[in-house]
Parts: sequence; C-alpha cells; structure tokens
Amino acid sequence: MALRTYQLALTATPKRLSDVYGGTTGVPDPAKDIPYRQIGFTIEGADAYLGSDNTVSTSNWGAKAVVAGQSSQSVPGGSIGPFPTGPIKLSDIWAVGAGATVHIWAVPF
Repeated sequence: MALRTYQLALTATPKRLSDVYGGTTGVPDPAKDIPYRQIGFTIEGADAYLGSDNTVSTSNWGAKAVVAGQSSQSVPGGSIGPFPTGPIKLSDIWAVGAGATVHIWAVPF
C-alpha cells in the first residue's frame, strides 16, 4: 500500500478533489478514482472549504481547512480517516478557496 500525493489549485468555483487525476473537470474517472483508507490535507496560500457536493462555498461548508501553521483547523488533524472498513474517494470531497492550494496525501485501501 503506497502513499499517494497530489496538489490541487483551488478557485472561487468548487472543484472535486478527484480533479487531481486529470480528465474532465468535476467528473471522476472510475479507473483512477480509487478508494482510500485515509486522506490528509495541508493548505497553502488561503483557507479552503470542504463539502460533499458542488454547492460548497465560503459560507456553506462541512469543514474548513486553514493555511498551514495557523490555528483553528476544523479538519481534525488535517485528515479524514483512517477507516478500517468503508473507504473514501477523492471524488467524495469538493473544495473551494480562491488562492488556495490543497496538498493531499492518501493511503490506498
């Protein structure tokens, strides 16, 4: 089980984290959208807001990830998981944050 790492530049328009795989924006490629046991984040440039669909915004979000080194990060420990059963995919998470870059590390299931 090899660690995977990705970076995704965000804008004011919501992006699906699976956009890191390339292809059509917002549409996950089933061959590349693999399940993960745990997904971690570090944010650079500006705060990012995470949600479950494309309605995520700076006022409608499930978790806020702040720029690395700042306090009040609401993604616990900067990660989701680990899950012993039931994986999560990057396509399950949407993010928004003009000027933010999400650095992602993920452990395949």
